[in-house]
Amino acid sequence: MEIQVQRITREIPHRGIAYLIFQRYPAEEQNELLLREVRALKDQGAREIYVASTDPEAPFAEGESGQVRLTHVHDILEMERALGEDRPCHGGRLQTVPLTEALEEQWLALYNEAFAAVPNAATYGQEELAEKLADPGSCGFVLEDGMPLGIYELDLRSGEIEGIGLKKAARGRGLGRELLLLAMYLLAERGHDGCRLLVSTANQAAYRLYQETGFSTRQVRSRWFRAETTGQKDRDAEEDGK
Repeated sequence: MEIQVQRITREIPHRGIAYLIFQRYPAEEQNELLLREVRALKDQGAREIYVASTDPEAPFAEGESGQVRLTHVHDILEMERALGEDRPCHGGRLQTVPLTEALEEQWLALYNEAFAAVPNAATYGQEELAEKLADPGSCGFVLEDGMPLGIYELDLRSGEIEGIGLKKAARGRGLGRELLLLAMYLLAERGHDGCRLLVSTANQAAYRLYQETGFSTRQVRSRWFRAETTGQKDRDAEEDGK
């Protein structure tokens, strides 16, 4: 069997966080693989490591896995909702401005601010920005009274709400719901009769909002665990570093 493990290291410089996705691997080699991959990410500077398995034949479970302790932290859910005439409509409080090259740095800064504390969210850089600019109309700003206070990110082909977020100062005034309804409206205007999105169960505010707005869970996309080494060698190394 060809072992397929994806290391996601781009958040190490920003937040000290790294991710491992075990896509295909022999279940009997789980302990050895976990320890090897976790140590490799620690060597790269990761302070927190989260792991998930997308291999249905080898799922992870909370508890000890050799010299690695797995603690379940959250699930990523795929949710969906129809976009028929019965969908709730936005109230017109927010307006949209598409992303353009002239506004790219402002959009990038606002995106990273909006998702700074969201579980499994990735910091965007110039590479991701170039991808968004290559897909006109899929991303942009949301404004209130002419002032940008959030962003939207849509997949106009599949009908997915890839990201909606507000800057911290704009939260707590019901604008999150308004932004969600506005994103649904934009997809409906493109001819989609339904939409979907991903949410972490750790993001309780967003999860409740989606439920209250009529979204239902289609499937559990992945289960995530915090991985911490427990071997004596690692404990000694940590103590030496104090």
